[in-house]
Amino acid sequence: MSNLSDRYTQIEIALVHADVELSVSEVHGTVVGAIANHLMSGVTPDLLKLVEPQADAKDARFTQLSEALYDVYRETSEQLFQGERGLDLVLPDEDELLELRAEGTATWARGYILGLLYNDRFSVDELPDSAPEIVRDLMQIAEAAAGADSEKEEDWALAELQEYMKVGVQLVFEHIYSVRSGDDSKKPPVKH
Repeated sequence: MSNLSDRYTQIEIALVHADVELSVSEVHGTVVGAIANHLMSGVTPDLLKLVEPQADAKDARFTQLSEALYDVYRETSEQLFQGERGLDLVLPDEDELLELRAEGTATWARGYILGLLYNDRFSVDELPDSAPEIVRDLMQIAEAAAGADSEKEEDWALAELQEYMKVGVQLVFEHIYSVRSGDDSKKPPVKH
């Protein structure tokens, strides 16, 4: 996909078509968390069931959503493995109201936590290196809302928070990958 706005639109259209009431940001966060979960647990995620537990993969209204989820999974996996360019978070556009962007940031973090911990195969404390601290920070971000500071201060704080999330999620992935790559018997195959 060529850019973030195209990806945002693709996910949004697929969610509407499937009649799933989740935000695009939450879905993207869920997929990114599921990538780290797959690497940590070795269990391939069922992305459609993760996003919509009641979904039936045989139901045609979920076909577009399922394809979008796996497109995002492949593309984001590549971003995480490349590392140097950094992960792109699919969030509301910078032109949107501050409250909508703050809510998008919080729902992205909620989705990430859901995707990361979805199958109860490990706890936050079992993550390697500094990953537990980063994940706990993301749990706090998931509960965040816009504050009472000036809009300029809030805008700057939100940008800083989003940058921390990008770097933090990349570090969690790299910590898990470094542990798993040292133990090839537990390393899941990563599809590109």
